[in-house]
Amino acid sequence: MANLIIWRHAEAEVHSETGDDSDRALTKRGNKDATKIAKWLHKHAPDNIEILCSPARRCLQTAQALHNLNQVEIKVADFLSVDSNVARIVKEISNTNDTKTILIVGHQPNLGLLISQLLGLHERACVVKKGAVWWLKQRKAGRSALYYIEAVKQPSL
Repeated sequence: MANLIIWRHAEAEVHSETGDDSDRALTKRGNKDATKIAKWLHKHAPDNIEILCSPARRCLQTAQALHNLNQVEIKVADFLSVDSNVARIVKEISNTNDTKTILIVGHQPNLGLLISQLLGLHERACVVKKGAVWWLKQRKAGRSALYYIEAVKQPSL
């Protein structure tokens, strides 16, 4: 993949009504922050974006903020769920079309571990703040691919 945009879900309630972690909804602030980042993405992200989202309610609500602006379909991806792991995420996204920009909406620590792995920082995990987006681009060097940071944006900036 040539472009990978990684978006951590915005602030969510501590507990859901059902008690299930995957049912936690965004808070008022979370909705506001998701909308801020969605507007930034709508302005800066390429048109050929594909949105892959964790099935968790807070992630779907975060992605919905961008969908409301550009009407791009949100594809639910179980490999981004709370119970997933970074190895599974890497396996799944490495099979994607490299002419598209892939936007994944998911959870920490997997997103931070993914970023660290793609940037070659295997010893440390990056911290992805709630609602923040990291945009990585790929540069091919022979048979290998090198990733670099195009942008990092958090709702407070």
